[in-house]
Amino acid sequence: MSRLTGQGVWVVGTGFLGRELAALCMAAGARVVTIDTVAAADVAGDAADPAVLHTAYQLVEPGYIFCCMATRGGDAAAYRHCYAEVVAALLREAPAAHVLFCSSVSVYGSAVAAELTEAVPVAPVGERARVLLAAEQAVLQAGGTVARLAALYGENRCELRRRHLAGEPQLPGTPGRVLNYVHVQDAACALLLLAEQGAAGVFNVCGASFTKAAAYAALERISGVPAGAEVAAPTKRGGVCVPVSSARLRALGWQPRPFFL
Repeated sequence: MSRLTGQGVWVVGTGFLGRELAALCMAAGARVVTIDTVAAADVAGDAADPAVLHTAYQLVEPGYIFCCMATRGGDAAAYRHCYAEVVAALLREAPAAHVLFCSSVSVYGSAVAAELTEAVPVAPVGERARVLLAAEQAVLQAGGTVARLAALYGENRCELRRRHLAGEPQLPGTPGRVLNYVHVQDAACALLLLAEQGAAGVFNVCGASFTKAAAYAALERISGVPAGAEVAAPTKRGGVCVPVSSARLRALGWQPRPFFL
């Protein structure tokens, strides 16, 4: 029996990842309430608003809260609201719940290491990454769990594949640039596993790491479409371009799928 069976669960953010996670939690026997401002959800509204959380409480008292919010490309102010303010409200209004916060490997920023493990000191670049890190710290201080996600992809959603099949220029960076990805279903399974294990602390969630050159060679082989033109522009400032290790998560039994199916 799953640790979540019969438990009240809030999934805050029902986008690409939140939808998958909510379905997994329900399959595990949890009593799930979803909260979101724009996507279809059980409670429509801003999770930073105590009135919205009160409405969610009327449906189910949470033992676990999964924070899967996304700014959808927002600026630093959007990050502060979506992450810092929402997390603060959740910790304040549901202090007994175990919070699992979806962060990003972007918080490693300009950290220097051959491989990024959870032990590598973070070096966030830019205000958005610093906001994420502050939200992480608030969750950790409350005894919660932080999942640092690599870039998400799914069967019908992957920027690397989309650009290649459309004949667009390659992703920026040198051929040796390392790309880190995790399938959205594997990410959802990782979050469920962390809850079921009662795991606290920081966990990287990366299913596969490979060089840009290897990625385009594999895409050419699979699709028959030649790689697009190289892009002279550098990767965005603060981007993670080395492998991200998920050894700590894999030690709990997590087994992500290979990227190229």
